[in-house]
Amino acid sequence: MEKILFITAFVPNDNAAAEKNTKLMLEELSMYYDIDLVYFKYQTDEEYVIPNNHIKILCSFQNSLRVKIVNTLLFPFVYPLFSVRFSYKTLLWLRKHINKNTYKSIIFDHSQMFLYAKFLNVGVPKIMLSHDVIAQRIGRTSNKLLSWYCQLSEDFCLSTNNSHLFALSEKDCNLIKTLYGKSARKCCLYLDRKVIESSPTNLKNEFVFIGKWSRKDNVDGVIWFFKEIAPLIEETIVVNIVGRDFPEHKIKNINSKIRVNIKGFMDNPYELIANSRAVLSPLFTGAGVKVKVIEALACGTPVIGTDIAFEGINTEFAKFMLKPKTGGDWKYIIENINIPISERLCLKKNFISDYQSETIPLYLKNYLHI
Repeated sequence: MEKILFITAFVPNDNAAAEKNTKLMLEELSMYYDIDLVYFKYQTDEEYVIPNNHIKILCSFQNSLRVKIVNTLLFPFVYPLFSVRFSYKTLLWLRKHINKNTYKSIIFDHSQMFLYAKFLNVGVPKIMLSHDVIAQRIGRTSNKLLSWYCQLSEDFCLSTNNSHLFALSEKDCNLIKTLYGKSARKCCLYLDRKVIESSPTNLKNEFVFIGKWSRKDNVDGVIWFFKEIAPLIEETIVVNIVGRDFPEHKIKNINSKIRVNIKGFMDNPYELIANSRAVLSPLFTGAGVKVKVIEALACGTPVIGTDIAFEGINTEFAKFMLKPKTGGDWKYIIENINIPISERLCLKKNFISDYQSETIPLYLKNYLHI
C-alpha cells in the first residue's frame, strides 16, 4: 500500500464534531493507504486509539497555552489562529522525517496546519482541508483592522504550491473563490454510522442542545436561550444538554416548566436526538457548516436556529430548518412544533441521499491516481 502523511490540529476522537470527522476520514483512508499520523494534543487529551495496523502514530506534539503564546510571538506575521500550532522546531522535524520517507501525498487537516503546508516544499500533492473560512468567522466578532489582517493571513496560507484545497460546503467553496480567487472542492463531513442507524420511533416532548462546549459561540447561544427565550415558554418541556464539560454555572433557568438535564458526553446521543421534537441551535458567531445541524437532519430531526446555524446546507430542507426572528417566534415554534414520524423518516431518507460529495480518499485515487 502507498503511504500518506496526515497532519491534524487535534486528537482524532468522538468527543467533538471536527475531531470525529478526522477520525472517520482516517478510517476510510486506511482502507487504501498506510497512514503516518501527526497530531497536536493538550496534556489532558487522551491519545488517539489506532483502529487498525494501517495507521501509525508518528508523533503527538504537546500543546498548551504557553506553547501557543510562544508560537504566536515567534511568528507574528500572520493572524494568531494560523500560528498557534506552528513552530520552527516542528517544521524542521517534519522536513527531516519527510526526507527519510516516500509519501504519495500529505494531508493538512484544519487551517491551523496550513503554515506547515506553506513551508514544506515537497514534490507530492498537498491536500488542505479548511473546516471553515477563518476570515468570515473572525469578521463576525472583530473590528475591520483585525478582519483585514486575518484575511491577508488566510490568503497567505492558502497560496501554497502544489496544493489541492477542500472545504466542507459549497458556500465555503464559493467564499474562498470570492475572497481569494482560489478554487476549492466540496468535501462533506462524514456521517457517523450511529447517525445513519438512528431513526425517530418514539417522539418525546424534549429538545436538545449539543455541541463542543469549549467553543464560546456554542455556550453563548445557550446563555442567550435561557435568558431571552426560556422565560417565555408556557408549555412543560425538557431541555437536554449534551456534550463534555458544559459550564452549568453560566446559565440560570428561572422557568419551572422547563426541566434541564445536563447529559454530559454521550457515546451515542443520536437516539435521543432522533426522538426529540427538535435540536436547538441559536448561533450568532462562528462560520462553516454546523455538524450538529447536519447530524440532526440526518437523524430525521428538525432544527430551530439562527441563520448562521444553517449556513452551507441545502435549502431544499428549509421546512425542517426553522428560523424564528423574535422571542415570540421562538416561543410559538417550540410550543407547537410537532412534525409526525412519517415526515421525519422521509426527511432522514432524502437528506442522507442528498448529502453526498467527493471524499478526499476518492479524490486521491480517482484524480491524483495515488
